[in-house]
Amino acid sequence: MPDVIRSLLFVPGSKPERFVKAQNSGVDITCIDLEDAVLPTDKDAARQAAIDYLNVEHSDICVRINPIGTALGLADLKALAAVNPAYIMLAKCDSVDDIKIASEVLALCNTQLIALIETPRGLANANDIALASNKVKALMFGGADMSAELRCDFDYEALLFVRSQLVLAAANAKVDLIDVPYINIKDEAGLISETKKVKALGYTAKAAIHPNQIDLIHQAFAPTKAQIDYANAVMVAVDGKDDAGVVVINGRMVDRPIILASKRILQLADAAKKTH
Repeated sequence: MPDVIRSLLFVPGSKPERFVKAQNSGVDITCIDLEDAVLPTDKDAARQAAIDYLNVEHSDICVRINPIGTALGLADLKALAAVNPAYIMLAKCDSVDDIKIASEVLALCNTQLIALIETPRGLANANDIALASNKVKALMFGGADMSAELRCDFDYEALLFVRSQLVLAAANAKVDLIDVPYINIKDEAGLISETKKVKALGYTAKAAIHPNQIDLIHQAFAPTKAQIDYANAVMVAVDGKDDAGVVVINGRMVDRPIILASKRILQLADAAKKTH
């Protein structure tokens, strides 16, 4: 699994010929989608295609299953438990019960969970969902479905209130937080701008729907030279320790929160080096 997750790329489960291309895009996590990207008539075939791929390739693969409250979702979950993917994304994760069901089915697996929050009920329960199990690796914001439910525009400003609540839930549980894909694949400036905004807000990753978006997302998450230099100075001053008390660097007080932030900056810098 990657040391730091900045990106997740969706690929339709009904298009297995695209799986390898998605994984070769440089993305941190490839997510095979069995839900929205697959027609009802293709669900069984898509599930089997995901299983066939996972039988030969486990590295950093996620599978988005249909909602657990449906027969399809439960069938997805049980079938995937046999092949132990790195991650399973729970579509329309609305309650702790969804996490408990998934955790029980996956009890003997190393699989971690990504809870996709895309309904008002899911948002209301986001804090409890994030804390429900040590299998929860991340929350993800499902902006398209959420905007439809809220009857608001699907844009950054209209959904800022929702995004902010998810930042609190993920930070409280100390799990990653993935933002909704930017759906205009030709608008590179818009993608970079939105990614920088969600990064500033507290999101740790952004999802994508096209391989061409991955490098741009990684660029937006890459720290500046000044941030890297300061983070290195912090880690030298505290001798790499998380709990080093309070020290002063360049006239600024540094304590544990700054140390942890500096460690993440250096992780992001290291990830940026590995993808270039």
